[in-house]
Amino acid sequence: MKKLKSNMWCFDRTVMPKRSSELCRLWPAIAMLCCLVLPSIYYISFYYRLSFLNFEPSVRLNLQKEVVNDRKDGIAETENLQQPTNKVAEEEALKEDFDSNRKKILQWQPTKTDEEVQIEEYLTNSTESGKASSNTTLFCDTTHDRYNACLLTGDIRILSNSSKILFFSSSSSSTTNTTWKIKPYPRKWEAPLMERIKELSISSYISHPETSTPLCTINHSTPGVIFSSGGFSGNFFHDLSDILIPLYVTSHHFHGEVKFLVSDFNSKFISKYQSMLTRLSRYELINLDNDSNVHCFNEVQVGTVNNKELGIDTTKPPFGSSMESFRDLLRSSFSLKKKSITKNSNKKPKLLIQLRKGSRELVNSKEVISMARRLGFKVIVSGPEETKNITSYSATVNSVDALLGVHGAGLTNMVFLPERAAMIQIIPWGDLTWACRFSYGQPAIDMGLKYFEYEIKKEESTLIEQYPSDHLVFTNPGEIHKQGWNMLWYYFLEKQKVKVDVKRLRSVLAEVLMYLK
Repeated sequence: MKKLKSNMWCFDRTVMPKRSSELCRLWPAIAMLCCLVLPSIYYISFYYRLSFLNFEPSVRLNLQKEVVNDRKDGIAETENLQQPTNKVAEEEALKEDFDSNRKKILQWQPTKTDEEVQIEEYLTNSTESGKASSNTTLFCDTTHDRYNACLLTGDIRILSNSSKILFFSSSSSSTTNTTWKIKPYPRKWEAPLMERIKELSISSYISHPETSTPLCTINHSTPGVIFSSGGFSGNFFHDLSDILIPLYVTSHHFHGEVKFLVSDFNSKFISKYQSMLTRLSRYELINLDNDSNVHCFNEVQVGTVNNKELGIDTTKPPFGSSMESFRDLLRSSFSLKKKSITKNSNKKPKLLIQLRKGSRELVNSKEVISMARRLGFKVIVSGPEETKNITSYSATVNSVDALLGVHGAGLTNMVFLPERAAMIQIIPWGDLTWACRFSYGQPAIDMGLKYFEYEIKKEESTLIEQYPSDHLVFTNPGEIHKQGWNMLWYYFLEKQKVKVDVKRLRSVLAEVLMYLK
């Protein structure tokens, strides 16, 4: 303690001998004052000034934005943060610029293709049924060997019992009317037949104030399809190949929202296939032969598409239909339950033998039936009478595994067979193999059936009893073909009956039996 005191200059008189005792007495008070005053001065000079510093608003805004940008959770700016006057003006200018650009964007339209323009014009001008339009269009396709068809869009007016179809235009650039002729039956290569089909005229009609315009009595909001139920209707093959399948191909994509207008109206045909027609169209048929109305449409197809004999060519337009889907329609229309056969080695397969009377009659049918039963088939026999009731007979055909018959319209009943069933065609004498395969062989394959054929020899034809062995009928059938369809029909289809070689036919049926088991 003494050493410490000796080191303190205020009390060590040897170090500062001249320092007065009064100053030493004041020093503790001065030191205490410094300890109290100096921190207060520091606080006032720095910390207090920082705490109450009033930053410029723009600086505070930048600081706040830095905080917002640094935060990953994306919290918005503090609501009570006030923006400076120049920032508000800047944002107002940006908003005006955005509104101006938005108007430009809304006014801009992409460049349209010709097809898109035509579609838009058609939709714009087809909002009211029967409304006259300068955008009415007509396209007729006459390039096909089997059919002609015309598609009209716009203001279409059909004068029923006059066989006239008018498409209107308000254009003043044309003063003359143009007329097209069409027969809506898709078998145009058969001139004698087509003479019996009613011809429809399609005429352009220029509206003028001084002329009287046929007024619409019935307006239709759905498209229309015009077809003929004349021609060879009544023959099951032609019912399907010439009318029903083409009508399905032409109208299936409407899904029932289409109206059928029928020329050469055949009430028996309509009644027979009513269940099918109602599935293709939800509306009542319009009989063009017995109707006095002016029917107005925005879209009408005159004529149907027929691109294959008893079938559908899926590689040609209109696309989306097939024989598989058509046969589904048949099964639905006639309430057929069996879609495909089931092979079973322990069960006798059912064989339906169709018999004809008159031309191409199977004269030894009893021998054939007996042979087929001995071979292992469960045989069902049908004649012309059974086939007349399409509802009951379609169910019979749908229940069997195989169908056998001589070439003729009766084989068309194969459309009711379940998938994978067998179809056996007996081909008459007369170099008819290609024609028979074309009419029923390839269509059977297209339907998902297994096709077999048996071609008779001249000894199996009753023609051997009518003509000498050196007649053209036997020596050169092709020469008779060259004489035309009528001569071919007369010799080989009308006058011929068939007496098959049972043993030779047995080998074919044995192959069928093996396939089914």
